[in-house]
Amino acid sequence: MPESNSIRFLTWNLNMMNHSAEAPTGWRVDQTESLIRQRVLETNADVVCFQELPAMVPFVETHDLAPANTISHNGNIATIVRKELMDQMVCRAIGRFAVVCVFQKLDLTVANVHLEPTKCGAEKRLQQLVKLIDICPTKSLLIAGDTNSRVSEEEDFTAIGLEGKRPPSPTWDSRHNRHAEKSKHRSFSAYFARYLHSRNISVSEVDVLNKPINVDGESFFLSDHFALAGTANF
Repeated sequence: MPESNSIRFLTWNLNMMNHSAEAPTGWRVDQTESLIRQRVLETNADVVCFQELPAMVPFVETHDLAPANTISHNGNIATIVRKELMDQMVCRAIGRFAVVCVFQKLDLTVANVHLEPTKCGAEKRLQQLVKLIDICPTKSLLIAGDTNSRVSEEEDFTAIGLEGKRPPSPTWDSRHNRHAEKSKHRSFSAYFARYLHSRNISVSEVDVLNKPINVDGESFFLSDHFALAGTANF
């Protein structure tokens, strides 16, 4: 249970729960789900933002599913919330790009996002962020998820009143994370998973979960995206 002025968050694009080409032969979805659960528990997150889910949500016994979800440009967006916080929360889906949870006692809104993709989508991404600011009913706003944004867009975030430091390391790195056996895309790194927030929030204890798991002598990643965790203080 968080203190009244902080909340721990985790965001993770799960790539439709597809397993890595480097996973052991016969790797199953339930094995991926079990390891996702383990990662959630290890980060001690109060709010977990998932993107690119198939028609399932990983089970974590300490959390419940927020009763709102939406289908983005690829897969489902879903949020799980620590059980102790569920009675403080109302939630809604915003179009096909966000699930918003409002914690009224904390005067905090948490938006789980999967924003417009591709390099050409910068203007649409900015419009989506402005919409979240406009509908936010609380003093504090935290946006976490797969923003699909480029470093060149950081000044645009500031211009609309959002802050959020660049994560300490890339949250996408296909040079390091060879999730697909063959990819039609060039290898590159980026900061797609990010957090943005209103100016009265600070974020600490930020961690990019970019270490592979090791099973049966095989080293691989659970998704082509790295998870990102942090603590929002407000």
